[in-house]
Amino acid sequence: MPRMTPITKREQVPAGGEDAFDRVIASRGSINAPQSMLMYVPEVSALATAMNDALRFGSSMSDADVELAICVAAREFDIAYVWSSHAKRAVDLGVPQAIIDAVAAGSDIPSSATTRESLIVRYARELVGRHQMDDALFADTRTELGDRGVIELAALLGYYLMIGCALIATDYPVSPTAPQLPAR
Repeated sequence: MPRMTPITKREQVPAGGEDAFDRVIASRGSINAPQSMLMYVPEVSALATAMNDALRFGSSMSDADVELAICVAAREFDIAYVWSSHAKRAVDLGVPQAIIDAVAAGSDIPSSATTRESLIVRYARELVGRHQMDDALFADTRTELGDRGVIELAALLGYYLMIGCALIATDYPVSPTAPQLPAR
């Protein structure tokens, strides 16, 4: 059980937050785990949902690229819940299992990875894991993803770090049947 009771029903929302709750429901149909914690500050939850929608569903990157980036953010920031929610989806969308396994282990990306896959992993590891960005890596990623894509990637990673902070702080549990993020 998380450290705080998940807010998943409208009647649980703090007074004045009903409109924000309704906006999240309109987008998702229900309140997911991260939103159930962010709903303690309903407007933040609604804005986070809008940002997620823009970054995941309005991105210039493919769904597979987005999911790969999310997995790297989850690994680099040790966000077990995000990993459990996105690792299988990444594979289902076409990210090779060998790449997801390498991300999980923090090991070298297989030589079979495409240039794009390799750049996404390296960019995310550099930004999230090392808190910096190599000039050449930025330039290569920008060439591959374009101006919009390179900023979307940075924003997507930052979004998942915010979600990770809420999930880690509240000790949100991972289902034992979901993919597990290996310990480092």
